[in-house]
Amino acid sequence: MGPMVSRSTAAFVVMVLAALTPAGALEQTTVPFGSFRLGGLPDEIEPLHSSGAEPGDWRIQRFDGRTTLAQVRASEAGYQLAVLRSESLRDLTVSVRIRTGEQGDRAAGLAWRVHDAGNYFAARLDLRDRQFVLYKFVRGNRVSLDTVRDLRVDESEWHNLVVEHIDQEIRVWLNGVPVARERDGSLGAGRFGVWMPSDSTAYFDNLQYRSLEGR
Repeated sequence: MGPMVSRSTAAFVVMVLAALTPAGALEQTTVPFGSFRLGGLPDEIEPLHSSGAEPGDWRIQRFDGRTTLAQVRASEAGYQLAVLRSESLRDLTVSVRIRTGEQGDRAAGLAWRVHDAGNYFAARLDLRDRQFVLYKFVRGNRVSLDTVRDLRVDESEWHNLVVEHIDQEIRVWLNGVPVARERDGSLGAGRFGVWMPSDSTAYFDNLQYRSLEGR
């Protein structure tokens, strides 16, 4: 027989799990990378570059047995984004699996409330420096909202990043573990997608999202 749990203890456990679990963990929409033509970038995804330069080399590519959205050409300056053209949300959950390449910072993540290449929020997983950083970009100026250092992460593995932003409340999970909780209600509705520094390469799989408008 398993351990006995009192009704009050069970209620407490449910409350804790609710606090630690993304509100959009279920019923999410998955971006169908597997249905897109290999070697090119589908019309549904728009590349952006913070410096106004050419937006690297985004493509749908098979990698590690998966059909991924890949950025395979590193450059010297700025940040690369690939966002969904047709979706614009203020409150949402968005998640992705990430595998970095072997060049540059070995960093990648998510972007949301994207208005253009200089105004958005970003969640950055940096495998080289073993850290996570939550950013806000305003008119191209980068502001660090939170940083977690000394992460225990394997550079050779895939990592799952989840962001939830409802009104002012931002929460981020890495591989199911909470890594950031901040408050910032700025920027308003915008597009969303994947993000990375331009001197890195990376592969993205299982990009999912869910609208949390009106919650």
